[in-house]
Amino acid sequence: MRLTKKIADRDTLIIEFEGSVKALSSTIIGSGFRKLTHVVFHRVDPDFNNPNPTEYARDLLEKLGLPEESSAVFLTAVDVVKEHIELQASSPVRILLVASVGLSPGVCIGARGAAEKPATINVLLFIEKALTDNAFVDLAGVISSAKTLALVDLALSGGYNLGRVYATATDAMVIASTIDEVDKELYGGPATHIGSEAAKLVYEAIISAGLKSLGRDERFRNIFGVDIGWIANTASRIYRKAPVPGLSEDRVREEAEAELRRLLKDPNIWALALAARNLDWHGLAGALPELSREEYLSDSQKILADELLGITLALYVNGWRGLFAYYWIDSAKEELDEFKDKPMFMDDVLASLIGAILSRIYDKHLA
Repeated sequence: MRLTKKIADRDTLIIEFEGSVKALSSTIIGSGFRKLTHVVFHRVDPDFNNPNPTEYARDLLEKLGLPEESSAVFLTAVDVVKEHIELQASSPVRILLVASVGLSPGVCIGARGAAEKPATINVLLFIEKALTDNAFVDLAGVISSAKTLALVDLALSGGYNLGRVYATATDAMVIASTIDEVDKELYGGPATHIGSEAAKLVYEAIISAGLKSLGRDERFRNIFGVDIGWIANTASRIYRKAPVPGLSEDRVREEAEAELRRLLKDPNIWALALAARNLDWHGLAGALPELSREEYLSDSQKILADELLGITLALYVNGWRGLFAYYWIDSAKEELDEFKDKPMFMDDVLASLIGAILSRIYDKHLA
């Protein structure tokens, strides 16, 4: 079966099937099991907050001249014309994926996303083979699982106390297949070729879109839990305790940010931060062996690995001078409001990073 891709305007991409397909979808128009002839990807404004998105989608279909009874509509703030993703697998069954990937608002376990923000993950998966209802449901689980794994590997975070992002607030999917009343694929789970290939396509689409769209500052915020500006501002405030004559706090703030951006070109800095971030996620979940969640939240004295990470980072950035500066800040953390809400492992990495950066600034101006 052929699929035709049409660009209706700069905000609308239409996928038209040759004939109709059987589909299972979670879109605001065209949801549930039904026959489809068209799937529409439509971009809305980033501040889109229509109280009745279903009516908005109906109006859109009317303007496009498409039948409501056999059309599904995805809404997103992503540029669906320029930034949609197309991937396919072809052996032994052709599988085609078309997706628009927006990564906000991210949702964590125990928290609800702000659904009015529409940059979301929309996935159309077409299988060129008839499927049983069971296989459709299997594939829905596969898509959700692969999506979550991709978001975890992108290290998206919803804040220190909420953990990893597993979805966006308004994710939607359409799974479509050819129609054949006799020869149907019985299953679509991870053990099947269809399920395995579908998982790979979804994972690759989200990872590639994430790596392309997430800038260094946003990745820093997700992994370190603070903005780059927080590091520079905290370094300048700590500098007040031991100023250098003629060197202003504003100048230290500028140099600290410049030094940090230089360090962030080194993957080893990111590796140590990711180690701390993942340990904090495991601790928050109570999944760190031999350490209960309560012990983690109370910053148990059983744990030395947080300080070992800090020591390693400080020595790597500026040797013994970096290490002594880390000890200086670590011993004063209880007096510093900036560190009071930071978790067990990352607070040592942040203290170490700031100490090492300040030590390099002192080296420069006291040489």
